[in-house]
Amino acid sequence: MRRAQTPSPKRQPSANEETAVIQYVLQRIFLAIPTLLGITLISFLIMHLAPGDPVDLFLGGAASGEGLSTDQRDQLEKTRQQLRHQLDLDRPLHEQYGRWLQRLVLSVEPLSDADKEALNHPELTYRYRGSGLEVVRLGGWRITTLDFGLSFKDQQPVVRRIVERLPVTIEIGLISLVAAYLIGVPLGMLLAIRQNTLVDRIGTAISFMLWSMPSFWVGMLLIIFLCNREFLHWFPASGIASIDADESWGWWRLFTDHLHHMALPIVASTYASFAAISRYMRTSMLENYRLDYVRTARAKGLAEHLVVIRHVLRNSLIPIITLMAGLLPALMAGSVFVETIFTLPGLGLLSFQSVISRDYPMVMAILTISSALSLVGILLADIFLKIADPRIDFSSLAK
Repeated sequence: MRRAQTPSPKRQPSANEETAVIQYVLQRIFLAIPTLLGITLISFLIMHLAPGDPVDLFLGGAASGEGLSTDQRDQLEKTRQQLRHQLDLDRPLHEQYGRWLQRLVLSVEPLSDADKEALNHPELTYRYRGSGLEVVRLGGWRITTLDFGLSFKDQQPVVRRIVERLPVTIEIGLISLVAAYLIGVPLGMLLAIRQNTLVDRIGTAISFMLWSMPSFWVGMLLIIFLCNREFLHWFPASGIASIDADESWGWWRLFTDHLHHMALPIVASTYASFAAISRYMRTSMLENYRLDYVRTARAKGLAEHLVVIRHVLRNSLIPIITLMAGLLPALMAGSVFVETIFTLPGLGLLSFQSVISRDYPMVMAILTISSALSLVGILLADIFLKIADPRIDFSSLAK
């Protein structure tokens, strides 16, 4: 009789492979630093070389000088120069960028008299309210980092404004990304399995239609038809919660109210992504269907669903995981349109308002954080790619 073969144990990654992965991750982090510096430098130059002056935001309607006498125009020009000096806009561009970069990485500043007075009285609650993140206090000095400065618009710390707005953007981005994969991958599998059938044709047509529609146009259509009493008033048109929402509602009512407000923005951020993922998934599965190892698995009598799940699916996920590196920046960029249309207090709406008002510190902070998140997404895509395909050798890439 033929002796039954015992399944071989699952191969565990060796110490050399783990070391190679760590070396590759560290190498990518070090390479991300000059990339991020290049992005910030180009963004800084584009903003400062563009026509217009942020000082006009403070001067208001008098910035043009129309209808003013000669003395008033002279006084206006003096005020303009004083404001430019206060905002450090009178320095050369390379010096402005150097000072901004220094405050971003590490800044040392003396403690003010008010800070010393508060620290000398333990009964008083001391809280740092500067424009950066306090690392440590040494004697009469304070070391800070991530100091993006003060906003030109309201003279509030940029970091504080971003921390207030970031959760909304992260919430929309993460839910949209997960939903896009949960819908797009099974849909692409279905279209590949049902190739050249009516289901495939209808799904392909709908996917291409969704893929081609811009998010701002879809967002406006959703507001017109689903947030309008003349059609279907099913969802609120703006905000993340009802005006009268408070703690007396209870956590469940607050949660459902928030979900009710976020439903349409998430739909507007998700539809194009899952349409693209379904198309890539279909194409990848059809390519793997034609390979020899699939025909061999079928010839051995393996059930069709096992062929799809064990063999075709895993190899088809490789380009889908790579696609994640481009989806995360796209979602961050799309949040500008979605949050502006639905008036959501996130980074997208804040960046749009900052660009309009030429708020240089705020725009630079948002671009830096968005670029860093995009680089992190690319690194995560590489790591997930190793998990999906153990054949990838990081030792050669880490050299």
